[in-house]
Formats: sequence, structure tokens, C-alpha cells
Amino acid sequence: MKHSFIKKLVFIAILIVAILSPSPMMPQGRNGNDRRPAQERRNDNRPTNRNPGNRHDRRPEKHPAPQRRPGNGRPADPPRHPGHKQPAPHRPAAVRPAPRPHNWHRPSPPPPNHFRVPHRIPPRPMAPPPGYRPYVAAPAIRSILGITFGTVYNSVLDYLLLNGYTIDGYANNTVYLSDVMLLNQGWPLATLYCDSAGHLASAQFSYYSVHNNLNRYNTIYQLLCGTYGMPVYTTTSGITRQVTWYGGNNSGYITLQFDRTNGNYYTTLSVCI
Repeated sequence: MKHSFIKKLVFIAILIVAILSPSPMMPQGRNGNDRRPAQERRNDNRPTNRNPGNRHDRRPEKHPAPQRRPGNGRPADPPRHPGHKQPAPHRPAAVRPAPRPHNWHRPSPPPPNHFRVPHRIPPRPMAPPPGYRPYVAAPAIRSILGITFGTVYNSVLDYLLLNGYTIDGYANNTVYLSDVMLLNQGWPLATLYCDSAGHLASAQFSYYSVHNNLNRYNTIYQLLCGTYGMPVYTTTSGITRQVTWYGGNNSGYITLQFDRTNGNYYTTLSVCI
């Protein structure tokens, strides 16, 4: 009886140890008391549990493609939409060159203008009057409107076109302009003349008024006296006046006129070589 009782105690002790000892087949989590299915417990260890049992969730997320940074040589591609044809990239408009001078061989007379009255270019005086002394500070007369005298006809037209002058017409070695600035004064009409060889030889600028007003004439007279000295020649006949200056170094001459033509009063400035 005594041995039988001891055997029962040993058996009970072994049973208690077996019960209290963790089984190698039992999962180590939640104090060993979690009896939910293994599949469910595995899903609880994932960052997300949106798709239980989907093996693709185990794959790490792919890193997004690096974006192109501005300034690396090309701009980032525009977003693409499936099923839509992507437009071609915009190209900047080409810079247009300056207008190319065209062919001036075909004459283009100016439109009719009642105020465009041709005035005769006064000839250069053959000799200065007795006692005349040249004004030593007088500048030489070698160009007009930035065009050197002696420039060929076509080049004169090219220069005027490319520099924004209003060309009313051209024909017979003559160029007709309008609204020209000279000596800080506006001239409604201007004409450039080339000689028989087609070289620029003279220019004429006209200001007209319906009133007998010498303001423009007097203004230009004072400006020219300050630049070229006193006139070489002065003539007066009624309301008609004409004065002439020489350029420095005997380079050219300037004539200022005031007269009445076709009922209008004209102040005319002529620059010649």
C-alpha cells in the first residue's frame, strides 16, 4: 500500500509539471492563452490587415521613382493619361530678323498731297561777298539724318526703312518723307534728292501754315546762327526771305527760306553739298 501511494504521488507530480511546462507546439504569444487559428494570429503581426491571407502583402512597398529636379537639363515630363494622345512639347517662337531691305527698282510715287509743293534747291553761291570771314567753329556738312552725302540711292532707302522713317514714296532718284525731326523741330514734309549718278546730294524740309507767321523761320535762324555764325548771304523781296550759311572747311551749305505758295506760308530748309 505504501509503494502504491508513492507511485500515485509521483504520477501526480509529473502530471502537474507537464501541465505547467510550455509545450513546444504551443505559440509563444499572448501568454500562451491565445487559441485563435494560427492564420488569424499571423495577420495580427502585419502593419496592415486589409487583405488577410494575401501573400502579396508580405512584399515590401516599392519606392516611388525619383522625380526630376528642375535645372538638371530638361523639364519634368507632363502627367500622362491613358487613352489620350500627349501633345507635342511647346517650342518657343523663332525670333524674326529685322526686315530685309527689298528691291527699290520699281518706282512708287507719293500719294497726292496739296501741301507737298516742290521748292527749287538754291544753288551754291559761287563766291562769298567781300569782307566775309568764315566762322572757324562751323562744323562740316557731310551728312543729313545720319546718311552721308554721296550714299547711293538704294542704300538711302534701306537706311530710312530700317530706322523707322515714314517713306511716302520714291521715284527718279528722289525720296519723299513725312513727319521728320531735325534741329529739334518737326517737319511735316521732307525730300531727299540724289544726283544723276544716284548719289545723295541734297535734302529739303518744309513746314507750312495758313498764317503769315515767322516763328518757325526765326527759331531755325537763331539755331543756325549759333552753329554756323552769321549768314553768308541774305536776300529779301516782299515777304520772301532767304539766307545762306557755309559749312566748315567749305564742305557744304544750308539755305533757309520763307515764302508764300498756293495760299500757304512755307518755311523751307535746304541742306546741300
